[in-house]
Amino acid sequence: MMCTKKKGRVRKRMWSGNDFKKDVKQKVRQCKDKRIRPAVAVMAAVLACGGICYQAIAADTKGTEAETADAGNAKNVPQKAGETERGFSEEGSTQMPTGNQYAAFSVEAVAMTVEEVYVQAGSVVEEGDALFKLTDESVEQAVAYYEEAVADAGDALYTAQLAFESGVLAAESELTGTLLAADGAGVSYEASVSDLAISVTEAEQEYSDTVAEIWDYQDAIDNGTYYVQAGIDEKQSAVDNARASLAAAQETLAAAQGTDEAAKATFAADLENLKAQIAAGASYEDLAALTEQTAADYAAVQAASAALTQSRDAASAAESEVQRATQSQESAVKEYNSKVEAANQKIAEMTERLEELEEKCGQAKREAALRQPELEKQYEEAVLEGKYANTTYEATLVRLQSAVDEAEEKLLALEEEQSALLDLEDGIICADRAGTVASVTYEAKDVLYEDAALVSYYDTDTILISLEVSQENIAELAVGDAVEVMIAGNRNGTCEGEISSIATEKTGGQSLSDVTYTVLVAVDNTDGSLSAGTSATVWFDSGKEEESGGTN
Repeated sequence: MMCTKKKGRVRKRMWSGNDFKKDVKQKVRQCKDKRIRPAVAVMAAVLACGGICYQAIAADTKGTEAETADAGNAKNVPQKAGETERGFSEEGSTQMPTGNQYAAFSVEAVAMTVEEVYVQAGSVVEEGDALFKLTDESVEQAVAYYEEAVADAGDALYTAQLAFESGVLAAESELTGTLLAADGAGVSYEASVSDLAISVTEAEQEYSDTVAEIWDYQDAIDNGTYYVQAGIDEKQSAVDNARASLAAAQETLAAAQGTDEAAKATFAADLENLKAQIAAGASYEDLAALTEQTAADYAAVQAASAALTQSRDAASAAESEVQRATQSQESAVKEYNSKVEAANQKIAEMTERLEELEEKCGQAKREAALRQPELEKQYEEAVLEGKYANTTYEATLVRLQSAVDEAEEKLLALEEEQSALLDLEDGIICADRAGTVASVTYEAKDVLYEDAALVSYYDTDTILISLEVSQENIAELAVGDAVEVMIAGNRNGTCEGEISSIATEKTGGQSLSDVTYTVLVAVDNTDGSLSAGTSATVWFDSGKEEESGGTN
């Protein structure tokens, strides 16, 4: 059964919008030209012979190819194993390598089930021959999956393109900002350093002002400033004067009281005498004299009484003055005590605050010491960023373009896989090459797996020779080294081969003295003259003469 592509199917891109703005492309063209796209070659050989599989990982470095004179000349046969003067030889057997065919589309997103298998191991096929038929349901589900996946990938590409355009604008803005910041970095640095110095100066000044204020309060207490302000001495003098005046007034009052009492006694005696004389019938002349005397005594009583009243008033006034002066003096003492107490309270508060101010001053100095290197670093970074701003800008454009490229590559890959799926005729997978089938992975009703080959083909163009090389000699070999090969039954004698892989894990030996590693040697067989399953001898050039100054 041959596979034929459906006629008349026209694949359409699920997304249209690949055209970028010309000006945007011009901005990244230079960046894209500078990108390095290293090619990393990874070699892997999977060999099948007699049911035994070998896998080797190719080495990263390639040794120098030995120049072998008269390679392939039947007359120029190297000495047998163990007889070479330089290098060494190993015995092995030939194998036929295989190549694998995988599905050209993803079989992981949707379960792809095999309905029929048309080949088996040993079948000879031509390119386009039918290998498997997938169930219609599997194919329909896969078609639906790819329609959605391609649409999503198109949306993702469109989003990446929008992100590219907005990212370019942002990168340009950042570039401008970085360059401006670099230009103003010096001014900003000087201003920041100046601010730190001002903070230290202000903290020191505040501490110094507080100490001076404490001393001012203490001096006011020690020097009697508050004592003078309260006028205690003047108030005390006023009290003393008032008390002296009170004492004098009290003496005058006592004298006035004595005079008043004497005047009253005299008047009373004369009055009694007058009464007695009247009763006795004294003469008019005697009574007149006594009456005149009594009147004079009464006048003396009135004068003494007036003087007593005046003395009492003066004493009362003097006593009031003493009370007023005393109150004023007590008020001055209270004022003085209040000012001293308030001053002591301020001294206590400011003395306690001195610790905070001292810590604040120290903190300002520490911050200045710590921040200055940081500011210097920021200044240097700003200058450096300004210096490399264009490089950063270009790198950003490259990164944005890479995101677009990845999205576009994913879309293209999905479209290719979708195309491969849509190109199936009735869900039939066909051979992608001509050759002999080495193995068939699946049977009917099996589900395809992403990492499993559909079929394997024998590669008749190359013959591999598997060898075990001792640990002592393995370090002298490298992938790509040329070797001489003698294959049993080969009518052409020796031929040239090349080391295709060296195993990284040991394959034999129980001790360091007999550890071996598998080495695969590839020999060209495009003429089909060599076959698998025969013995072979391989001669390796160790290069020891070259190391000692010789030539190959």
